[in-house]
Amino acid sequence: DRPDPPRALRLSGASRTSLSLSWQPGFDGGLPQHFRLRAEGPEAPPPDAALVTSGFALTLSGLRPATPYDVIMRARNARGDSAPARLRAVTSGRKMAP
Repeated sequence: DRPDPPRALRLSGASRTSLSLSWQPGFDGGLPQHFRLRAEGPEAPPPDAALVTSGFALTLSGLRPATPYDVIMRARNARGDSAPARLRAVTSGRKMAP
């Protein structure tokens, strides 16, 4: 079967230009799976620049400060994609101290 969506998608950290995310995998459908992640927001990478990982944490960088992003994640195996898991997250507006 196709995999279940990732569970417990959450923001684990934010900076001016990045969002750190973590999640738990859902049922993999009995096949190896990986995760496709995309951020939609002002000047976010286009959909064809989705990031792919086999891990359970990832940092999206190159984002705009103090900007809301819709993060969409799907699990994928040889039989297809899961339903999406979604999260709304905002980058920080503060500059980090040197």
